[in-house]
Amino acid sequence: MADSDPERRAREQIAKAEEAEARDRATGVASLFDLRLVIGGLLGLYGAVLTGMGLFASDASRAKAAGININLWAGLVMLIGSGVFFAWAILRPLRAEDLRAADADRPKVE
Repeated sequence: MADSDPERRAREQIAKAEEAEARDRATGVASLFDLRLVIGGLLGLYGAVLTGMGLFASDASRAKAAGININLWAGLVMLIGSGVFFAWAILRPLRAEDLRAADADRPKVE
């Protein structure tokens, strides 16, 4: 009878760990792989680089673009786009219920 008590405790710990893992999977992982964050991050990075290049552009490079500082303007537009993606991800986060509903619409593959 003494052996069954440690086994029971071990099974309870395993069950608790599995419940916590399922809860984390349902809540945290959904926002971890949000594609909007990846797109926003890349747009922000490229936008910062282009804005920096535009701020320090030479007169010769402006003359090539008919007097328009195209790097500066393209960089600013990309930074605004990045802000839109980040705001979208913050204001409308992914929820586990939405993912389950989307999975219910898919056909089962076996």
